[in-house]
Amino acid sequence: MKNILLLLGSVLLFGTLNAQKTGSISGTISDKDTSEIIPFATISLQQNGVALSIGTTSNFNGNFNIENLKVGAYNVVISFLGYESITIKDVSISTQNLNVDLGAVKLTHASEALEEVEVKATTRTVTNKIDRKTYKVSDFETARGGTATDVLNKLPSVSVNPDGQISVRGTQDFVVYLNGKPTAMDATMLLGQISSDAMVSVDVITVPTSKFDAQGKGGIINITTKSVGVEGFSMSVNGTIGGAPWGHTTDKYSGYEMTDNRYNSGVNLMYGTGKVLLYGGFNISDKNVNGERTGDARILDESTGAYKHMVASGERPEWYESQSVNVGLDYKISEASLLSTSYMYGNRTEGRSAFYIYNNFFGDADKNPIPGVPVNEEWIYNPNTDNRYGKFHNFNIDFSHQIDELTKISTSFSYENSNLSRELDNLNYEYDPLTDEIGEVTLHYNQTDETPLDGYRFSFNYEKEYENGNSFAVGLQPQYFSIDGKFNYEQLDGPVLDLENGIDLTRGIYAGYLDYSGSAGRFNYIAGLRLEYTDQVMEVENPDYFTIFNRPSDDTFKIQQLDWFPTFHADYELNETSKLNFAGSRRISRPPIKNMAPFLYRRHLEVFVVGDPNLEPEYVNNIELGYDKKLGKQKINLTGFYRGVDNAIFRVNTIYQQELVLIRSYTNAGNSTSLGVELNANFVAGDWATFFLGGSVYHYNVRGEIFGYNEDNRSTNWSLKGNANFDLSEQFKFTTDFDVKSATVTAQGQNDLFYMANVAINYAPKNVQNLTFNLKGLDILGSNDSGLDTQAFNSAGQEIFYQETQYLRVGPIVEFGVSYAFNKKKKEIKKNENIFGTDEF
Repeated sequence: MKNILLLLGSVLLFGTLNAQKTGSISGTISDKDTSEIIPFATISLQQNGVALSIGTTSNFNGNFNIENLKVGAYNVVISFLGYESITIKDVSISTQNLNVDLGAVKLTHASEALEEVEVKATTRTVTNKIDRKTYKVSDFETARGGTATDVLNKLPSVSVNPDGQISVRGTQDFVVYLNGKPTAMDATMLLGQISSDAMVSVDVITVPTSKFDAQGKGGIINITTKSVGVEGFSMSVNGTIGGAPWGHTTDKYSGYEMTDNRYNSGVNLMYGTGKVLLYGGFNISDKNVNGERTGDARILDESTGAYKHMVASGERPEWYESQSVNVGLDYKISEASLLSTSYMYGNRTEGRSAFYIYNNFFGDADKNPIPGVPVNEEWIYNPNTDNRYGKFHNFNIDFSHQIDELTKISTSFSYENSNLSRELDNLNYEYDPLTDEIGEVTLHYNQTDETPLDGYRFSFNYEKEYENGNSFAVGLQPQYFSIDGKFNYEQLDGPVLDLENGIDLTRGIYAGYLDYSGSAGRFNYIAGLRLEYTDQVMEVENPDYFTIFNRPSDDTFKIQQLDWFPTFHADYELNETSKLNFAGSRRISRPPIKNMAPFLYRRHLEVFVVGDPNLEPEYVNNIELGYDKKLGKQKINLTGFYRGVDNAIFRVNTIYQQELVLIRSYTNAGNSTSLGVELNANFVAGDWATFFLGGSVYHYNVRGEIFGYNEDNRSTNWSLKGNANFDLSEQFKFTTDFDVKSATVTAQGQNDLFYMANVAINYAPKNVQNLTFNLKGLDILGSNDSGLDTQAFNSAGQEIFYQETQYLRVGPIVEFGVSYAFNKKKKEIKKNENIFGTDEF
């Protein structure tokens, strides 16, 4: 009996001691395809087939830790909206191993099957996160062989106008990040240098968090390029050639040959070991666009009350050329420290010519003669060429150090040098419509500028994670750039010294931020505050420059002010298939230097353009409310948005009476609002087809006082974009897409409706791995035409200018491309990314 009692006592004592010991289960959640961390994933536990009330969510860095767990075996269930849930069975906590680390847990997109069979790529075109939408580039096959601009034009929030200018939700003011790093380069020039074949994904961040620059009404576009290499050597090459020979033509007066010939090629190399990754690449692109323009303009002659009509038509070819080289090194100093450095060189030319015949005469608004006013009909041949050149150098060095499991620091330094220049050559010839011959030169305008830019950016970031999974981040991000620009203006008889000018501009932005992210059950949030002090000084060499504004002459323009920018993001998981999102921020839009420089350009016979150094920043308030819904493999996101712009900058037009030409500039003239809803939908049909549909409907209102006349223009704008991918077989894939944009008002007019469709077919030979052939048909409907109307009024409400313009481009266009990737070894390693960029994104 004594022995039995002793045995029972020992068992009870052991059980009591064992019960007093508790353990934990931890790990890191990330995306299987991209290795990108997944914050706010749900981790729950099961035991003996019963769900426990114990659980947590991954923090902003993808980490989770469930503590105070009794000894025993658990099933760990990990889920996140848009991904397949996984269950890790029989995770055992014992007295010998109380703290179990699951390590890196990879989640697979919900549209991928997890069976042991060959699965075709049916991942979603777009995924939604707490602060952005991410689009998968490989689904947009009709952009293959093009540039980043071609990819962006497929996205529902983005559009590209006839001049290649990109806008996000109707505004051209946005900031481009490359692999998570900001750049001061001109967005259009930079995006034209990035090959679409080197891109993995595009993040559209319309309401950025406080870690990002506050610059930009349209938010931020981050482009992620391919960053997965192999242990050993890897190489990829690609090339595309195409055109529309059926549309080739020659301007019979100048002899200029107009084509749609284009080519694109690139080589990317990578070599990796366990600690070092070396990479480099070269891309070259040459694209010609064949088209024509028609225009019908009238300008009021205040001395007679008659309108000067200028009816024009002619050829308008465009060209885009670029070459870029990039090299980089990532070095893993230790398990806790990483050093990265990279350099990029780019050379880009963008240009267009215009070969217009003008018929000029005076009459009333309907072109009828006015008694007592001479018609003064004249015919003019006006060829002009506008070229922009850019040579870019960009150097980055980044360092990160993990102080402990919960704390890390990162620093980054970048230097950019941009040698920017422009040349516009504009001539007027006599023209005889009866003989269809040109005569002598009557006027010759030649304008050139050089605006070299030097820019520096430094960043220091500190991040601390707490035991409960919440995290805190703080950082300093100063930046500085300077431009010393010169402008020359010449006519037939030599330089026009009164119109020549120069600028000396410096802009320092001294920024700091802090944010805090956390969660409470199904509610997750990121709250932040950013402070930016702007110190900008612009000195003008010739204060009596040509201007359309009645202001006192000044040679120095300063902006020295402190601004604060709060941000807040949140989501709430209603259930396993639906989620609510909210985002709000205040932002700033500092005007680009090209709109401030008082350089006078004569773009055409009837148009002058000049900058305004008095431009001040715009301030922007953004609010978004979104709803995500998953229906099996189908995914729908609906986002309501509001954007209000105060002190808005408008492109304004008025009349230069001395020569009866239109003169255009920029000024802070009022405000604008956009209120609407945006749709992103993914649909999967088995394992052979995926469909993406994106669109928006919003009310747009622009209002302000322009030269004494109150403009209040409103329109209901809408857009619809679709993309469909069909896996016809293991070797063949067919893609088609379309883009429709409604007409929209502007500050002084409207842009017309636009639509276009494209197709592509891919062939991957079965017996040659990583070799792909691509055949594309662009603008298959021949609808790549766009139009706009512009009008201006005086303070009495009288119309002083009106112009209708149509741009017509040749289509369809055919392109053929081939790409090949070579991997010496199959064991993959993840390319070490710049930690600063990764932390911000």
